[in-house]
Amino acid sequence: MAVSATQVSTLCTGSEILLVRASRPPELNLLSPAELKRLAVRARKLADKWLDQSRREARIMSRQVGSGATRKNTRLKVQIFTDAHKSFAARLAKFELAPAAVKSPRKTKKARNAGHRAARAKVRKALARH
Repeated sequence: MAVSATQVSTLCTGSEILLVRASRPPELNLLSPAELKRLAVRARKLADKWLDQSRREARIMSRQVGSGATRKNTRLKVQIFTDAHKSFAARLAKFELAPAAVKSPRKTKKARNAGHRAARAKVRKALARH
């Protein structure tokens, strides 16, 4: 279940809000593969950060009260950034599956020169025999 935009705007900072907006259509569909990779890494780091915070809160609460409950806002932030990361990863997987988007590798100048040299060497050997 995705967290609503109003909850995201009340819980997150400005840069986090922009990240979450980018993870949702229509902005998600406009991102290049390089941008998707960069934003996916950022979303993963934020998800890990809030997951660690959640675990820290649970440890503290279990020591004080006896039960390891975490704050609702922390759990929501974990969900927000995990969903964002999944969204970026799914979109990136679509790009990686599309063979038309991948250009065929071009021969480098060094490889072309090596091929020409080999052809010329064959011709020289053939002429030297005659």
